Amino acid sequence: MSTMGRGLCTPTHLNPEVWTSSQMAALKVHANESTMANVGYWGRSGLYTLQANVDDALRGPQSTLGNLSRPFSADFWREFTLSDDLIEYFSIDRHNRSRIAKAKYCPDGVGGCLDGCSKSYACTLHEGRGKSCMLVLIMRWDYDPGYLQAIMSNRNVPAYFCSAGDSNLQEYVVETMQRNGTIVFYHYVPDMFHTDNPGKFARILWPLPDPAVVATATGTFGELGYGNPTTNPVDVDYPQENLMKIYANLLRSDELLAHYLNQFVLTQLDVTTMLSSMAAFQADPATTQPANFAAACQWVRSNYDTWTSWLETLPLCDIRRHMTYTMTGCNTTFRRVSFAWTRPDPTNATLPFECDGGIVTLPGAFQTSKSCEWLSTHENEWTAWTSAPPHCDPSFFAYTISSCSEASTREVAFAWNLPEAANPARSSECTGGVALPANVVLDCGYVPYTSSAFVGIAVLTSVVMVLLTGLTALVVLFRERPIIKRSQWPLLVLMLLGGYCLCATVFLFGGPPSPGVCGGRPFVASLGYTTVFGSILAKSLRVYAVFNQKAMKRVVITVWRALQWFIVVLGIDMGIVAVWLVVDFPHPISTTVPSTDFHGDIDIQQCRSSNFIFPTLSIFWKGLVTLGGVYVAFHIRKADSDFQESVWMFASSCMVIVGGGVMLALTYATTMSPVSTFTLQAVVILLCTVTHLERAVDVSIVGVGDGDGAHARAQVFQVARCDADRSVSIEENVLHDVVDQIGRGENGAEQTNPAVQLAAALKWLPDRSIQLGRCSAHVLGVARHR
Repeated sequence: MSTMGRGLCTPTHLNPEVWTSSQMAALKVHANESTMANVGYWGRSGLYTLQANVDDALRGPQSTLGNLSRPFSADFWREFTLSDDLIEYFSIDRHNRSRIAKAKYCPDGVGGCLDGCSKSYACTLHEGRGKSCMLVLIMRWDYDPGYLQAIMSNRNVPAYFCSAGDSNLQEYVVETMQRNGTIVFYHYVPDMFHTDNPGKFARILWPLPDPAVVATATGTFGELGYGNPTTNPVDVDYPQENLMKIYANLLRSDELLAHYLNQFVLTQLDVTTMLSSMAAFQADPATTQPANFAAACQWVRSNYDTWTSWLETLPLCDIRRHMTYTMTGCNTTFRRVSFAWTRPDPTNATLPFECDGGIVTLPGAFQTSKSCEWLSTHENEWTAWTSAPPHCDPSFFAYTISSCSEASTREVAFAWNLPEAANPARSSECTGGVALPANVVLDCGYVPYTSSAFVGIAVLTSVVMVLLTGLTALVVLFRERPIIKRSQWPLLVLMLLGGYCLCATVFLFGGPPSPGVCGGRPFVASLGYTTVFGSILAKSLRVYAVFNQKAMKRVVITVWRALQWFIVVLGIDMGIVAVWLVVDFPHPISTTVPSTDFHGDIDIQQCRSSNFIFPTLSIFWKGLVTLGGVYVAFHIRKADSDFQESVWMFASSCMVIVGGGVMLALTYATTMSPVSTFTLQAVVILLCTVTHLERAVDVSIVGVGDGDGAHARAQVFQVARCDADRSVSIEENVLHDVVDQIGRGENGAEQTNPAVQLAAALKWLPDRSIQLGRCSAHVLGVARHR
């Protein structure tokens, strides 16, 4: 019973017949690992003699086996104490001591043994008077240790107790019986030895067992040495002993087996009947089966009512309790589930062994699209499918999403996970329920390069870029003209280059997100926007620095200084973008989100940064540049129209606000298709770019063909419009005459030379020289600037 493997048979699961009187000490060692219960019948040890010896002793002097002075009852203990005749009748001297005394069954010093035998104190005294002692043949010392020896010693019966071993004792008793000898021996019932020799043995009766006296047995003998008195006080016969069944606790894990072991009970008649049948089968040469198996089977056939009560009523067969399943194809497109009985009938594996009724036929193997992980965790759900297929639900079909087409759409195609071979529109693993959805067309998350929308916008953008190229060529070609010089042509070129970048941004809005596209969009857009508005801001700052001086002194602001201002504005913005791209690059990612068009998920490709700080800083800086330009334009609004950018800056700001609002709405507040969003964004960018640059460059380009007379007239207007605090006032009619004279000259011909026009103007104002002198410094400053 030990889980440590200390049993003779390892492991011993069950011992149905245990004599606890002699084994209790050993059984207690593993009491916590085993269960003990009454097996139902009893056993009893005792002292026996041959029935022939009893019959012969009753004849007294007519005995043929000994010298008896009177008839003796050899099956009663008192006869052995009243006369020495029975002692001599069963004397040890009648036997070959070496044949019956085995020291290995009772080693010297154990139980008072010496050379395989121990003796009572009465025997020692008897031998001291020159008499012999009777022989009591026992099996071994550890069978009911010391009990029989103490009875006879305490009842003053002179006897030797020689240990012969189990089989040797039985063989010697049979030999003695066959040669018509005399013998007394220890044995017990029930046992086959008594069944094989029915009526041949007689039990020697001792005083009836008193439980109080039986309880005093110490299990010892020979405590004081060989042949000396014993301290074991017991002196009554063996009691009947309820035999026990002991089984290892691990058997409790099997409910049916545990119930069987608990209910297993045999009566005395049951055991006697089986032993008798076994003896009969042993004697029958026609028996082909082992005698013990044949006897047990005969008893089972004859005692149905008895043993059926030991068995728990078999439960109804259940797929989860009594069947096991095997899953195959876990790494393929479908799984196959097959079934087998957890404990099949040993003679027919298709039948159950531990259940009856219910599902008595193994379900057939079935195929499913469910994963092995799902099958393992949802047994309660799918086991019902063995009797009826489930209702179809979305888990039984799948969908595939095509790549983006030229129409900027993707098709979602639905199909059953396991369709019928003959009809793919029907599922082979479910019935009823939801129907297979129709295919769905979705918009792409981007506009592919091959789409007609992108191609059209690309053509339009190319036209705009050609226009910008033409404008750039005109600015460079006429850069020496005064009107172009006054407009600071390098900054005009930068504005046009910024327009190129804004047009390039339109191209970057198309196509699938990629590292190049995701990084190029903020870089190129920032470069274009800041280049355009940074140039306007630099132009406005230059005019502001010249015309907003309190003191009447000459101020020189070179184009290089304006370019330096522009570089600072552009450098800060591009620095923010560069740090953004280095620290938190907007990588292209694919996000799975629930679809609003069908029951399922779709992948959306986006350029995304993990932080909003850098985009916010970039937008904030662009806002500062735009507002700064508006602020400066407001302060130079009274400057000559050839110099100030107020109207264009204000108009540009309005376009930025309107265009930005449209862009933000398209990006965050609408659910338009990607094609529509891309088209509107591109149109807004191109429209704002063309409108702004056309208005900013148009005046300078148009002014090239107007001649320089108009600018000379502007000089006079500038003189006439000297600030009020300088006390210059010119009548309106005189001013018109001056303007007209400047345009015609002295001979009435059209005059285009600025110097001649200025001289003509001064000739028409001789009496106003003092007032003009006060403005001369301002006029010369203007002319110098031009």
